[in-house]
Amino acid sequence: MPAALLRSALLFLMLGLPAQASEQMTTAESAALLRKMGAAARVLNYSGVYLFQRQDSMETFRLAHVFDAAGEQERRESLDGLPREFVRNNDQITCYMPNMKPFQLDRRAANKFFPGIIPDQIVDVLSNYTFRKLNVERVAGYECQVVALDPRDKLRNPHRLCVEPNSGLMLKSAMYNPDRTVQLEQFTFTQLQIGGHIDKQALKPVLANKALPVTPVPRQVAPSPPQLGGDYVEFNSTNVPPGFRLVKETHTQLQGRAAPVLHYLYSDGMATVSVFIEPASNAQVDVPLAQGNVSFYTRQVAGWRITAVGEVPLRTVQLFAQSYVPR
Repeated sequence: MPAALLRSALLFLMLGLPAQASEQMTTAESAALLRKMGAAARVLNYSGVYLFQRQDSMETFRLAHVFDAAGEQERRESLDGLPREFVRNNDQITCYMPNMKPFQLDRRAANKFFPGIIPDQIVDVLSNYTFRKLNVERVAGYECQVVALDPRDKLRNPHRLCVEPNSGLMLKSAMYNPDRTVQLEQFTFTQLQIGGHIDKQALKPVLANKALPVTPVPRQVAPSPPQLGGDYVEFNSTNVPPGFRLVKETHTQLQGRAAPVLHYLYSDGMATVSVFIEPASNAQVDVPLAQGNVSFYTRQVAGWRITAVGEVPLRTVQLFAQSYVPR
């Protein structure tokens, strides 16, 4: 293409591209949107195929979701790689894989399966993020409103959601690094039907017959908290990053660990951070790592190994790990 013609074409494209509108949403509008999106994902019938991208990996899932007198029922199956399916019966989600025993998923994680967005606390989301309306996009044949969730500080990542305005169903979501220069992960429908009848046959697990039988698990005594030198040790958490709230504290005997592990789970309404504490070993302390949307940091102090991991910037997990000290 001649240079003059190329310049003209580029100028035409630049002039033809509309400036991206940006409209700050009020707190009331933001809260209403979160409630509408949460309700839509739970009480609507919908089915389709969506794509999940993280770094160089990509997975495709087929999804069928029904809400009726029996409540919320759903089945999603992976169409790439290792066969997996997740079958929901209200708050209970069971994962089936060939030649493995079925297992239940944590309810907190299950409530956030795409396109679900049920914040732990809406007030936490509104305290840590501001909402802006951007342009309108078209996803899987539906127009949707793009909404930016801008963090109020550098301790969490920005998000962009695309919401079908009539139903409130989220059709696309993406998470970016704090500078918005790298997209860390994305979910997007590639085919979708909202509403209408969905055959209950589409909800039945097909991998259940290929999974190993579930054997009764003997009742286990809860493990004692980890001890060092025979003495029980408690921890103080000082200067935990602002905007995060402790939502769960457990001590668990993990497979491959000689002693129970303390687990503290924090949430800012959107992102979660886990802090694990266990007796230190002679193993090398892992280097800080940010991979995709997950950051990881560990340190050893006074004979303890403290590890923080979460869907937040690396600086945030560093602050979490450094905030815990033995009493």
